[in-house]
Amino acid sequence: MNKGQLTTWFDERGFGFIKPDDGGKEVFLHISALKGSGRRPKVGDRILYERVTEANGKVQAVKASIEGVVSRPLATQQKPRKRGLLKTVIGLGILAVAALFTMEFSPSRSPSVISSITKPECLIKGNISHNTGDKLYHLPGMEDYESTVIDPARGERWFCTESEAIASGWRKAPR
Repeated sequence: MNKGQLTTWFDERGFGFIKPDDGGKEVFLHISALKGSGRRPKVGDRILYERVTEANGKVQAVKASIEGVVSRPLATQQKPRKRGLLKTVIGLGILAVAALFTMEFSPSRSPSVISSITKPECLIKGNISHNTGDKLYHLPGMEDYESTVIDPARGERWFCTESEAIASGWRKAPR
């Protein structure tokens, strides 16, 4: 390891120069060479470093540290992983959509939570047949009433009266 004093530091640009204790040529120091340093360097700091000579003959410091400054543990050096957070948010969104889809289209004998709160004061279900595309309404007590689920995204809806359903172009289900 080499040792020297930081004589110049451009904090906004993240680099400076070290005057080596052995009296050699000034050594370039980039902020990236100070990984794990507890703080940013300042002029006058004593720097411990390894010296590397580039192909163009310039001398640069690597694996540097500020003398007397405790290095941070690796866990705190890592930047927050935004990509990980984004994946988590997307995953939760997909999970929520899957849960809503399951609740809405489950083959249970009672209407889903979503369809139950869509229009709770009205009990007539306006359902579009999957097989024929016919617009049918179901009254409470009819054979398929409990298993019929209303999906507003498909154009299905609730009616408060039978005459409202008929006026809207729906006809009574056969069962």
